[in-house]
Amino acid sequence: MELLFTVHYPVFGGQHNQALRLAEPLRRRGWETLVLLPDEPGSAATRLRDGGVPVVTQPLHRLRNRRDPRLHAQLAAGFPREVMRIRRLIQERQIALVVVVGAVNPHAAIAARLAGVPVVWQILDISVPAVARVPVMRLVDHLADSVMFCSQALMDLYVGSRQLRSPAIVYYPPVDTKQFDRLAERRGATREQFGIPAEAPVVGTVANINPDKGLEYFAHAAGEIYRSHPATRFIVVGERYDTHREYAAAVDAEMERAGIPGDHVIFTGGRSDVENYYPAMDVKLITSVREGAPTTAMEAMACGLPLVATDVGAMREVVDHDTTGLIVPARESGAIARAAVTLLDDSSARHRMGEAGKRRAIKYYDVEVCADVHLSAFDAAIAHHRS
Repeated sequence: MELLFTVHYPVFGGQHNQALRLAEPLRRRGWETLVLLPDEPGSAATRLRDGGVPVVTQPLHRLRNRRDPRLHAQLAAGFPREVMRIRRLIQERQIALVVVVGAVNPHAAIAARLAGVPVVWQILDISVPAVARVPVMRLVDHLADSVMFCSQALMDLYVGSRQLRSPAIVYYPPVDTKQFDRLAERRGATREQFGIPAEAPVVGTVANINPDKGLEYFAHAAGEIYRSHPATRFIVVGERYDTHREYAAAVDAEMERAGIPGDHVIFTGGRSDVENYYPAMDVKLITSVREGAPTTAMEAMACGLPLVATDVGAMREVVDHDTTGLIVPARESGAIARAAVTLLDDSSARHRMGEAGKRRAIKYYDVEVCADVHLSAFDAAIAHHRS
């Protein structure tokens, strides 16, 4: 059977990564994956196709967190045609199930309903304002045959004490824990690639350059870390968006103001082989100001890398404070820097947290575990649809 995995964003990110990593495990469980993307410039289609996942692109607008009325008018004007195009795709490909990714773009869910196909709706972000969550969830619950929440924290946030008519399932983003094993040769090769001395401490992050990731706080913290540990190098692995050019420029400016020598700061751009970059780090920072359940936390743990993460979204659910990493307040660069320095100064704590993180990743976040959870959500949706 074939499922249609619908994502409204053209730049490769967590949603696309999920489809890519689950494609093969789901194929072994009887499901072929087809991904629908907007026909806009971006890295997602290429990355997915290079990974062996078929992609279809169509005009596909999305709700944007901007006050430009032209954007909202374009969304409204294109909505009926885009729904009908998706319906035709479902019928032509004989799609058996539709996965809708994200809370606020119902195009594929309505198309699936019109085509008589079950809908699995995934909620994986916290960008919906509090005042809109109840009406959004009413729509989701009306159209979905099962709802997947990317962490218990998100389910609590969107549902609270209410009862959904459709089955609700908690899942976590998938990580191939074997692929992310922290191999010594990867550490040495990546450091050599960027001219990083073998003995230099490295603090890094894996995050696309957008405001949710709070990279200005990474820059501030990096400045404080450098002043106490001037041999430290800093790595940022992540893609830059055309839609966030001003933010990226602001992050670059903050990094320059931090007073760190240019050869101590490395922006790699978007990478399809992030598993080669975690091993080069000694401490991984997550400085997000808004977050669900970040895949990068689970990837770092799979690599045996200790974390310093801000207390947002489902972070405490994913990162066990003082066991697999340290949780600090969001938007407090001083707290981020102090936690990072604490780990840089304590190799035994880094090792202890790294080993605990690896065990946790294998048990809860491995791609095979995630595929089984998805299969249960698919089965629940099909049963609910039939009833």
